[in-house]
Amino acid sequence: MFCLITERWLPVIDRSGQRRKISPQQLFDNDIVELVWPRADFQGAAYQLLIGLMQTVTPPRDEEEWDEVWEEGIKPSDWHNALEGIAEAFNFGPQKPAFLQDLDTLPVESSSIAGLLVDAPGGNTLKLNKDHFVKRSVYQQFCPHCAAMALYTVQTNSPAAGAGFRTSMRGGGPMTTLLVPQKTDEALWRKLWLNVFPARDKWEKEQLPLIFPWLAATRSSETPKNIVTPENAHPLQAYWGMPRRLEIDFSQSTSGKCDLCGEMHEALLTRMRSKNYGVQYDTWIHPLSPYRRAAKDASAPMIPLKGQPGGLAYKDWLGLVVESEEKLNCTFPAKVIRMNTVPHLTNLWCFGYDMDNAKARCWYEHRLTLSTLPKAHQDELKELLQTAVELATSSLPLLRYALKEAWFTTPKEAKGDFSFIDIAFWQQTEADFSKLWKTLNQYPSATFPEARHALRLWQVSLRDYLFHAFDERAFTNPDEVADLTRILRARLNLNKNFIKQKCLKELLQLTQEHKEKQDV
Repeated sequence: MFCLITERWLPVIDRSGQRRKISPQQLFDNDIVELVWPRADFQGAAYQLLIGLMQTVTPPRDEEEWDEVWEEGIKPSDWHNALEGIAEAFNFGPQKPAFLQDLDTLPVESSSIAGLLVDAPGGNTLKLNKDHFVKRSVYQQFCPHCAAMALYTVQTNSPAAGAGFRTSMRGGGPMTTLLVPQKTDEALWRKLWLNVFPARDKWEKEQLPLIFPWLAATRSSETPKNIVTPENAHPLQAYWGMPRRLEIDFSQSTSGKCDLCGEMHEALLTRMRSKNYGVQYDTWIHPLSPYRRAAKDASAPMIPLKGQPGGLAYKDWLGLVVESEEKLNCTFPAKVIRMNTVPHLTNLWCFGYDMDNAKARCWYEHRLTLSTLPKAHQDELKELLQTAVELATSSLPLLRYALKEAWFTTPKEAKGDFSFIDIAFWQQTEADFSKLWKTLNQYPSATFPEARHALRLWQVSLRDYLFHAFDERAFTNPDEVADLTRILRARLNLNKNFIKQKCLKELLQLTQEHKEKQDV
């Protein structure tokens, strides 16, 4: 048994390049610059855990106090005293209560500890012998440090896993957006502190089970009356959700090398127990995730954004940094992004799993060079960016259909997976959109000649990409005259349809109107 507050279990790298492990008590050390967990999902989860620690024990009262900590840090004695108040929730071992584990002994058979990993093959995958990429025997023994982080990772991301196995309060495999400093050599604590926001309300000792649900008997969800909402729990439980009823079997261990970090340990953990009907969350708005809602219904539920096949494209960027509206949905940035007080110092880091129910299809993460839009000219800048994105969004179906016209005699009846066209489109036009994004943030109005020039370049580069992509994929068999005639007809249609797009005319007209106004 050890305490995750005093145990040196967090792998970090310091300014000299040396790797070592520290405890959360050592977090405000200016010499430590980054966490170095062996898995990307652990790295993202560790950031959320430590941000949750700071937000729970040392939230600033206002922006002034936030600035003071940013400049001077927190005294080690003050930080240690703050952590001491929650230390009882961070014991990790066979004695209960234990970190993120059920208070009761679960009456089920134990299974491999690999079940703690989000991407581990599930029971049906093993039964059908489909564990082609993540093999069933790869992860069999975890050191206690990796096991603790695996617990936090699966509870934070908790995907669907069968009847009664609850997802996280943000659904299965949620997208997380964090602020990161533009200076990559900032101390680790500053990277975390950027994501802590002012909060005036303080919790009392007796409220700890409402913040850390494993300190009390699990509010199991066999019946709807036990649903946990922000009203019957503490808002800080957003950082400490426990949708899974899990219990590590500390009675079975072995010595050897950890399958995750590779370190030798004399008591590697190999078994765990898992039971359905854990905590069921409802109506939570997590401060580290963006949400969307139906545009025409203000009473519609807020839906957390999730990873999608192909990853995050630039059509999604705007909704991550400022409230935006499309035809069907409004997108709302995460609270931590909306409350950013130092946009000139920060970039955006977004990450998460792309889940298909219990199956992890991919892990995605992106780093954007901007964390918010400048307040001056924000509305006009948002309009220009939305128009530019709309042009890309409406041009993609034209390319897709033109290629079907080139490939098939009856394109409307063509069936198959054409998603590779979409994925390539968003990835290969991203560099040009990034240039537009940066220019418009510097010149956030169409009254600037630089902005108008950038918008014209964008529509030209987009048009060039469409024909380049079409030619590359359509002209594959020049010896077939019949095919060539059909391909050329499809190419002409692509050009005609691109030119007559309403959003293209609006974009060009917008820049022309501003030019005329300026000339007058």
